[in-house]
Amino acid sequence: MLTEIPFLLKVLLFLCSSFLITYYLIPKIVWVAREKELVVKPDHRSSHHVVTPSFGGVAFFICFILCYSFLRSEYASIPSMFLIPGVTVLFIVGLKDDLVISSALGKLFGQVIAVSILFLNPSFWQLSFHGFLGIHELPVYLSVPFIYLFMIGFINAYNLIDGIDGLASIIGVVILGSLGAMFLQIGMEYFFLVCMLLIGSLLAFTRFNFSRSIRRKIFMGDTGSLFIGFLIGFLALKMLAMSPTEVLRLGILPENLPALLLIILSIPIFDTLRIMVSRKLSGQKIFLPDRNHVHHILIDLGYTHFKTSLMLSVANISLIAFAYWLSIHFSWPYLLGFILLHCGMAYSTFHYLKSKVRPLPLKRKKRKGRMSFLQHLF
Repeated sequence: MLTEIPFLLKVLLFLCSSFLITYYLIPKIVWVAREKELVVKPDHRSSHHVVTPSFGGVAFFICFILCYSFLRSEYASIPSMFLIPGVTVLFIVGLKDDLVISSALGKLFGQVIAVSILFLNPSFWQLSFHGFLGIHELPVYLSVPFIYLFMIGFINAYNLIDGIDGLASIIGVVILGSLGAMFLQIGMEYFFLVCMLLIGSLLAFTRFNFSRSIRRKIFMGDTGSLFIGFLIGFLALKMLAMSPTEVLRLGILPENLPALLLIILSIPIFDTLRIMVSRKLSGQKIFLPDRNHVHHILIDLGYTHFKTSLMLSVANISLIAFAYWLSIHFSWPYLLGFILLHCGMAYSTFHYLKSKVRPLPLKRKKRKGRMSFLQHLF
């Protein structure tokens, strides 16, 4: 049926359908969560001051199952990606953690299972760096550990930026919009529509995440951040599985694709790595939870949740645009130099901003809020 309608109408169909389904479901989820007192209580690390439900991912999951099943039926010629089994496993892991805090090993086990399911599709094993760092197609004994490391690392990195209103959802829209534009330029309509499906859900969620009414407000929760992080990671790896001929349709040098993807995913990845390096240099435990994330620093400097999310999103868009221009005109060493320069400047800037924040006394009591898998380890 979709093949008989113009492409633009397909895009609007999936974008609007996912938006409306999510927009309809979230108030119902908020009502149930409040009736059953399934809410997050603020603690000394929280940027919020009122109890709030954290099951936004439930709406994401239901919407995705409905829309993606319809999409699969219309693109039956495309080999199965085994996404529904994978996201179902992570949804269960995230839901359990939102209800009762899971152990680190429990969350890790669930993430490993979800990623392992993707290997049922043989094409998922085939990755290429297209000459970046002198590396071309990865052999299986390297691609498999790389996929596990990247997927689990990014899932948790994305989970960690879900600390203030709007940040995870807006950054998610920026990342998915960038990946979607690349899929569209290559001619991979199926994956472009997957991106549009997720963007629609995130836009609807953002409306409630920023709500000033405590009766309508909701957080993404682990049900949402693990779910979205998993799908973004999958779509990024799908880019690395493309042939050089397909990459050339982007108008960039194929060898620059891995670096460009790294820039697109830079906000969650850089923030996580910055925190780990900073704690290591200061002699602290690497995964100890604190308020040193980029969004915490900006909030402590007096910026609102909306302004903080907007600033980081605009910064991400600017970096992506400049990196794309570099990818067209220069070889990978120049792009790598840009990445290293960006990391150095960002690291110095945020540590300077951190020095301007007045330290607040922390209550010495056991934290009852949710923690990511990385934070549970140490």
